[in-house]
Amino acid sequence: MSCWTLLGLPADADTRRIKRQYAILLKQTRPDEDPEGFQRLREAYEQALSIKEWEQLREDDSDDEASWDLTGLSVVEVDTLQLVSRSLDGISRVELERRHAIAVEHGAADVMEDAVLRHCVEHLETCETLLEWAMETFHWFSLWQRLELDEELIEALSQQRKRLAERREAPIFLAGQRRLAAEPAATPEHRAAHLLLAPGSFNQRRALARRLREGDWVQCRKLSSALYAHHPDICAGLPGGTPFFWREWEHAYDSWPMYLGIVLACLIGTFVQYAPLGTRLGGLIGVAVFWSVIFALVGWVLNWLTAHVAHRFWLLDDRLSVRLSPSLMPLPFGVLRDLIPCIAMAAGIGNVYGVVGSIVYAATLTGVGLIRRREVRPQVSWQHASPLLKRCLMGAGILVLVLILGVFKVISSQGTVNRNQGLQQWTERLCSRMPVTASECNAPATVEQWYGQEKLP
Repeated sequence: MSCWTLLGLPADADTRRIKRQYAILLKQTRPDEDPEGFQRLREAYEQALSIKEWEQLREDDSDDEASWDLTGLSVVEVDTLQLVSRSLDGISRVELERRHAIAVEHGAADVMEDAVLRHCVEHLETCETLLEWAMETFHWFSLWQRLELDEELIEALSQQRKRLAERREAPIFLAGQRRLAAEPAATPEHRAAHLLLAPGSFNQRRALARRLREGDWVQCRKLSSALYAHHPDICAGLPGGTPFFWREWEHAYDSWPMYLGIVLACLIGTFVQYAPLGTRLGGLIGVAVFWSVIFALVGWVLNWLTAHVAHRFWLLDDRLSVRLSPSLMPLPFGVLRDLIPCIAMAAGIGNVYGVVGSIVYAATLTGVGLIRRREVRPQVSWQHASPLLKRCLMGAGILVLVLILGVFKVISSQGTVNRNQGLQQWTERLCSRMPVTASECNAPATVEQWYGQEKLP
């Protein structure tokens, strides 16, 4: 893609128009939001200015050449200048050697070198043989390069060579990345290739992205930039039509299923265990919040530790997961990154709330995992999706939580005394004559516990 295409300008645009268009595009491509796009825009802007400067230099040189003073030169010297300044299109190596020998013999080697340099800058893609001969003959890009050579021209030629080499090596580079995508994800380069080039659905890529770390994201940025620059057909087949579809995943905080499971397990476990004892709703919520905070801190530490261990032993985690579930590909979970921390947290919650707490926690994580495995085929980049669905789901979740609290409140109030029980005028009651430790007087209090079986006179 040329600099004119990136800038949206024709090749005959002047310097003033280039600067104006760059200022307009700069407002749309901010360096803090799209560093790769800003870098490409900046390079295109600098390249366009260099081309215009080079065209101006050509015009100045053309004026100088048109006004050459040939007075005092012999016929042979004039013929030599005309020979070395002649067109170099399609010239053979033998003809180059002949012209150079004549130029050296008559002291016009520098003139020929300048002419060859200008031609290479203007027609680099079609003068590979000429450039190879010039580098051997004039020692370009080496310590023996002529000091008087135009620095701007030689720098422009160097940049064009670099871009041309990248374009020519692009198919080889892509084949190498596809090979990495087919191999086990042992290194950051392998994992970046898996994310962008390995066959798989949108959700499978997202599941892989949840396991990546900083070194992996660096390789993703490099590979995405290379694909964007040289393989637009590959980019068109990626989610959203861009190789940077993963940008929002890089900083995503993805431990919410664990915290959701902790809160639900503590809430339900508290009501199941303490509501039958007559504890008020405020006390139940206080107990649930206390244990939720404790388990959330423990879960954060456990999640951080297992995530780093699983990332360091990535291949081992994959092998263990395949042995545990050989028929499920891609794997819905990892032994080190998912199964072990889930078992540890379920055991800790079960130690406080019993089997009910462990079942609720495990069921929550399983449900979230099944929902995540649902196939999504977005037509646009996922970060551009409407947030209305997410807000509706959050509202529905809050409503369900309120309903659950209400149901538990009703359940916990069953079988206990009401506000008027025990306020009658009889002074002798069964539990008033019993010790506090008597099993017959444990909450919830019943009519028999309050009044006993005595017959009234």
